Amino acid sequence: MKSIKVQLGIFLLLFSAYITFLEKDTKFLLAICISVISAALVDSVAAYLKKKEFVLTESSIITGLIVSYVIASSQAWWIIALASILAISSKHIIRFKARHIFNPAAFGVLVAVFLLGAYTEWKGAYLWYIIIPFGVYFSFKIKKPELIISYFIASFILFGAQAVIQNVQIFDILGYLNYFFIFIMLIEPMTTPMTYYGKIIFGSGVGALIFILYTAGVKEPELAALACFNLLVPLLNKRRDK
Repeated sequence: MKSIKVQLGIFLLLFSAYITFLEKDTKFLLAICISVISAALVDSVAAYLKKKEFVLTESSIITGLIVSYVIASSQAWWIIALASILAISSKHIIRFKARHIFNPAAFGVLVAVFLLGAYTEWKGAYLWYIIIPFGVYFSFKIKKPELIISYFIASFILFGAQAVIQNVQIFDILGYLNYFFIFIMLIEPMTTPMTYYGKIIFGSGVGALIFILYTAGVKEPELAALACFNLLVPLLNKRRDK
């Protein structure tokens, strides 16, 4: 229970049960099963090929859970399964200096959207009263609060300016933020910077790029922006804090 991965996994499972009860959506539970089993199987096979032993990792379960939250549960089961397979495959194949580059769940869903015509649902993304308290806890445990703070500042400035221009209440934008993305996906520890200034650049950069992509009408701006800045993490980690 001291493991942050175990804590996150338990939170995601309990949160999914709450959402299912709230929305009476049994397809969501089926999507979770498909996604988690697919992720765990691929990760176990990859581990066997490398170490000649089957293992069940917390990371694969968490990746499967996140994929099931993001991708729409009403589409074909094989699309959901393939999104998880792509997610775990990216973790083992697309690497730099013994670390995977992309947020696995974000990569898997993003590829499924653009290559397979999949679509997203973002279950529970706006239930801020649940996500924020736990998200703040997780962000401090993995030492990533700078990512969230810088993201909020950049988003509030850009979307706030847009709201003023469009004569919309500026604080209304808080109701449209994707809290699941911010507090669960944005702060993934292995694919985000380790340095203080790197975290600030990453968080504010993702927020700014989401605004640009959203304004340009690009599909899945959150996932696309996150993938772009994942590519910059090795460079941001070279910057040493003074």
